[in-house]
Amino acid sequence: MKPLISILLSTVIAVLTGCNSGSSPRQQRSAAQNASAAQQVYVPPGKLDDYYAILSGGQSGSVFVYGIPSCRFIKEVPIFEPRAALGYANNPGSETYRRLAATGPMWGDTHHPVLSQTDGRYDGRWLWINDKANARVARIDLRTFETAEIKVIPNMQGTHGLTAYLPTCKYIFANGELEQDAAGHSTDAEKYRSVVAFLDAMTLETKFQVSFVGNADIASSGKDGQFVFMTMYNTENAVTSEGMIEFDRDAIGAVNVPLAEQAVAEGKFTRIGGVPVIESEKVPGVLTRVPVPKNPHGCNVTPDGKYVLASGKLSPTVTIIDAHTLKVLAEPEVGLGPLHTTFDDRGNAYTSLFVDSQIVKWNIAKAIKGEPDYIVDRVDVHYNVGHTKAAGADTSHPSGDWLLSLNKLSKGLFLPVGPAMPESQELVDISGEKMRVIAAFPSPPEPHDAVFIHREVLEDLVVQTHELTPDAVKLGEEKVVRNGNKVEVYMTCIRSKFTPEQFEVHEGDEVRLRLTNVETVRDMTHGVAIPNHGINIAVDPGQTAEATFHAGAPGTYWYYCTWFCSALHLEMRGRMLVKAAGEALNDHPDPLSRDEKLPSTTIQPPASAYE
Repeated sequence: MKPLISILLSTVIAVLTGCNSGSSPRQQRSAAQNASAAQQVYVPPGKLDDYYAILSGGQSGSVFVYGIPSCRFIKEVPIFEPRAALGYANNPGSETYRRLAATGPMWGDTHHPVLSQTDGRYDGRWLWINDKANARVARIDLRTFETAEIKVIPNMQGTHGLTAYLPTCKYIFANGELEQDAAGHSTDAEKYRSVVAFLDAMTLETKFQVSFVGNADIASSGKDGQFVFMTMYNTENAVTSEGMIEFDRDAIGAVNVPLAEQAVAEGKFTRIGGVPVIESEKVPGVLTRVPVPKNPHGCNVTPDGKYVLASGKLSPTVTIIDAHTLKVLAEPEVGLGPLHTTFDDRGNAYTSLFVDSQIVKWNIAKAIKGEPDYIVDRVDVHYNVGHTKAAGADTSHPSGDWLLSLNKLSKGLFLPVGPAMPESQELVDISGEKMRVIAAFPSPPEPHDAVFIHREVLEDLVVQTHELTPDAVKLGEEKVVRNGNKVEVYMTCIRSKFTPEQFEVHEGDEVRLRLTNVETVRDMTHGVAIPNHGINIAVDPGQTAEATFHAGAPGTYWYYCTWFCSALHLEMRGRMLVKAAGEALNDHPDPLSRDEKLPSTTIQPPASAYE
């Protein structure tokens, strides 16, 4: 018997070629190529993808997780926005919700995901992501794909570029793209500056900042702890778009990390907003500006740590800079509108061309030597590609197999859904000399950047069930506790029952619901919704969630499970009985316990109903 994939491949080829001799050789070759591409991305049911691809969600405030090479959507992780389906909304009692609410708006603009590394390889522990709009950075625990920490960065607007200090991930570096005065209170443009913030990687507390004239865009860390690099497209310190393109050259900024640490230790700073701020002009060498063609955008360090590549954006060139001496080595032409560069394991760079709508593959060593054949290949993408990222390209050990092209426009690749088309992401095979676009998939707006992590790194670390915390509600310990007009309900859920299935409160009582999912098997999520009270939360196995609300008008409010969990899912519900003030309450939390008979209110349908 043929393997399933061979059967599918044969079927695809047969359909595409038309099964008749009238097909031209060119048509047959095209069909065979399409079938080959389909084979590369096909992951049979029950099998797993090789990679997790984590894409920033832009205005959604989330990150999106896809499987590669299948391009299957796996999960959306809300970070700077609530999401009921993930236990993150209408749940002010949850730690995650409180953490988000304490740091600003319940929305964000995620741009640059950063994975933790050990010894130059992804270790599967943490993902960091920025909120450009609200000067926040979050740390996501990749064991649970849930937010572990969110912090606001003082003295900063437009938190854009984000990167981790290498090789140890001691710091997270965050760039302020949008200029302001030191304290953020002045409208005088002459006082505008930007900062790069040094954050503690775990707590996200801002340890110190380096301040300078101009702005900071994309960030990339050196591999040896010496420099963190950033593009500076507004060295003019202008406030209009015309002013920001006045200079013929802008800069790559290189912040000397050990020198900045020394300056803080020696007290060479001004404390602003409670944070030590080093003014670059007062500490020679802490910031070096390397001139590059005007309005650079991408800033990428090669896997071996030898070079920094700056994309010209308004120049058809990429500038190659020695990452240790900061000398410009070459400025090879690659095409129109270069934005970002990523890498394979064979010394090649892959640069996105926004204007040309291409990915160009070029050899770094040949470009430095000035050899004419440094361009290896080009491939068209659809359309106006922004970021591009190859598997493992931010580490010292890239994989050299897959590249993701994050395109801004799709122009008819997918079914029309109104004036705005879905975002287009394309998967490119870079394992051979020639690149091949083998798949395209839509995504919600608007992914900016992406990272790949191999499933072998992460798969065994992911938590399948939560361990019950000491304050979790355990089976047999469910109860209702009243203290004046405050009511605490300690509830458990398991297929297919809430315990208690009934509790009573007075109109206007403050109700604190504490719900523990006591399932011990993976993937058995339960939820609870309470109509007319704004409660809609989800609880994974072993997890406890809280919600606090005020009881509404007298009446019956059925709470029910929102996740289809069993054949008796619809029967998994209970009653919150709201009584008028002064009306007697039944303190028994569960009048329908297994030791009691069904109440007399149960109505039997007439016999005629079955006729």
